[in-house]
Amino acid sequence: MNKNKYLYKKVLLSFLGTLTLIFTLTSCECDRDKKKELLRQQGEKEKLEKEQLVQADNVGTVIQGTLDPATGNFIYETGNIFTIKLPNGQEIVEVGNNSTEAKLYNFLIDSTINVSEDKTKGWITLDRVYFDTGKSIITSESGKQMKNLSQILKAFPKTKVKIGGYTDATGSEETNKKISEGRAKIVQEELIKSGIHTERISFEGYGSQHPVCEANDTPECKAQNRRVDIRVLEK
Repeated sequence: MNKNKYLYKKVLLSFLGTLTLIFTLTSCECDRDKKKELLRQQGEKEKLEKEQLVQADNVGTVIQGTLDPATGNFIYETGNIFTIKLPNGQEIVEVGNNSTEAKLYNFLIDSTINVSEDKTKGWITLDRVYFDTGKSIITSESGKQMKNLSQILKAFPKTKVKIGGYTDATGSEETNKKISEGRAKIVQEELIKSGIHTERISFEGYGSQHPVCEANDTPECKAQNRRVDIRVLEK
């Protein structure tokens, strides 16, 4: 009798141990699945936030900077100075963390950010490229940023971009379209001269369309609208 009780107790303990193990394994598996789902949701949230940040650079954005009354150019606040380390080992030194270079690099280096299907989104203003008043002649002070853009495009050889030219609403739209197209074209040509293949860069002039400052009623506002932008078409 005692022997049977001992065997019964042993079997019962073994059974309870097996149940505990099964429960533990099931619980762990559920925890792992739950953790994976939470990580997936967090990843989707972060990806969406990044896309929203990249796409929020058009109408409605508060642009930091001041007007240079001597030239009529808008001087952008480009942020704290830092160095961009490109994937090909090259470096771009002394650029702001809110500069054109930083925005373009951050977009290209982050594989979780996709090119928007909305062609009005994703445009980045060239914040240190200037032209002679009323002309499509690029100024010498624009050379540094043009060189930096070339370096970035060379470091990401699969990238294709589009250059967009814009004016304020002063004057006829026919003239504005012509000036904006000429300015976009000269930026394309400068990048091609620096070694970027022609098929990687397209351009278009939009005249006074797509203003970043819709009022277009002050010198500061007009200066912001007179610009050249770049948009990534393929990464």
